[in-house]
Amino acid sequence: MAGYSKQFLIDVALDRFVHCSLLTAEQVESLEKMYNEFYEVVGRDKFRVYASVDADAIKQYKANL
Repeated sequence: MAGYSKQFLIDVALDRFVHCSLLTAEQVESLEKMYNEFYEVVGRDKFRVYASVDADAIKQYKANL
């Protein structure tokens, strides 16, 4: 498995919310801040589990780029 950076994993986790028309830009920014803090507390592996950043989510994120 590739060693993905912190920002990449957070971007993948945020990807499902960025396109949601119900959320404002401020709410997405707040969610990004929360994900950053959460990543620092639990670490990379647990962040991937809790934020559902699995291989399928990464593949979908890369397809949307």
